[in-house]
Amino acid sequence: MDDKMTRREALKGLFFAGMGLAVGGPLLHSVRADAAGVPAVSPWEEAPEGSRIDTRTWEKMGETLGMLGLGCMRLPSRSGGGGGFGRHQPLDQEAVNEMVDYAIAHGINYFDTAPAYGESEVVTGRALSRHPRSSYKIATKISNMNGPATLAAGKEMFETSLKNLQVKYIDFLLLHNLQNIGGFNSRFRDNKLFDWLKQQKAAGRIKHLGFSFHGSNAEFPALVDLYDWDFVQIQLNYADWKEMSRGWGSGGGSVTNSEFLYNYLVGKGIPVLVMEPVKGGALASVSDGVAAVMRERHPDLTPAANALTFVGSLPGVMVTLSGMSNMAQLKENVSIFTGFKPFDEKEREFMLTVADLYKSKGQIPCTACAYCMPCPAGVNIPGNFKVFNSASDALTAADPNRKDVADKRKAFLKLYNDQEKGTRADACVGCNACVPKCPQHISIPQHMQRIKELAASL
Repeated sequence: MDDKMTRREALKGLFFAGMGLAVGGPLLHSVRADAAGVPAVSPWEEAPEGSRIDTRTWEKMGETLGMLGLGCMRLPSRSGGGGGFGRHQPLDQEAVNEMVDYAIAHGINYFDTAPAYGESEVVTGRALSRHPRSSYKIATKISNMNGPATLAAGKEMFETSLKNLQVKYIDFLLLHNLQNIGGFNSRFRDNKLFDWLKQQKAAGRIKHLGFSFHGSNAEFPALVDLYDWDFVQIQLNYADWKEMSRGWGSGGGSVTNSEFLYNYLVGKGIPVLVMEPVKGGALASVSDGVAAVMRERHPDLTPAANALTFVGSLPGVMVTLSGMSNMAQLKENVSIFTGFKPFDEKEREFMLTVADLYKSKGQIPCTACAYCMPCPAGVNIPGNFKVFNSASDALTAADPNRKDVADKRKAFLKLYNDQEKGTRADACVGCNACVPKCPQHISIPQHMQRIKELAASL
């Protein structure tokens, strides 16, 4: 057996032997013989005053961009929340101003928003307009996924974005959430909207044109090849590199993985823009066992830092977008990309081993984007998935009577019951209104039924 398989099998054995428990012993030391003095938590230091994140220059576009971009879908709300729910809540303008100021001061010059993100365009525009236009690049989208997909509606959406963002041109415009040629035709080609967008690019009102993708490997090449795109945005993280899990019961049978999408773009010479590098925050809050394996290897990196470093180490990546909800997240992410230390091939292989361990938990692959919301029945869909994922290793364990497993199951039940009545999984009526809206193609009602049954059985 070669060294790669030996290491992977050793780590799997380690994880399954003590899921969620402290990690140590000869098995781990066979992976890294010099391991010693692993701290209880992974430290990180705030980037020094006056420091700036690393940049990459893209000659095709004539742009120099910070390696880290601020995704504006999960901005802080006035209620104190974040995540994808920001699109359904009033946003905290003062908190957003503070984050934008810090970002620009530390070299972030790429800001990504969309009409589909609630107040994001307006709030982001107000924050950015306080700075010189040359200090930032705006990315927004044509978010006509839910119609009407007419030329007039598309024009209006674009003009509204310019008004909301208080700019005369968009630096990076994306066709939002393309999945296949049929969707491109119905939303952009048949109605002549794509022709109009190309005219706007020729007139200088759009500097660079691309699209974001949420489909399968089989559908990707045809979309990439239909136009000379300046860039393409894909979901990429270490957990999705070999297989982008759609969750049990999601149907379709289509295969998607970040590796194929990335390599196809690099082979075409198209810069890669990355979304979900931390999988909606899921890779920042992995189980104790998975975190301990990473900490043993990289004691100076948090789980989120491991995930972001994996993505930033790929040479074809133009910008790594992170949807940050507070200053603490922003400061940590800035510190990662300041004096950036990339993973080599051996370290990237290690992270694929971590992906195997992560997936063994049986998590629902929700990124908390909240595209599925609001639910007609009032169910908090991302909230229920988050509660399940917090204890998924215990909920799917073979031995439910083991003390650590039993404790996690009790914790899951408390979190589930602490949700407001009417928002829990048992309120799901199986209407399927959420299913076509999910970019991850999760069969949401089936998972809600599963969570409901688990809660009732405990």
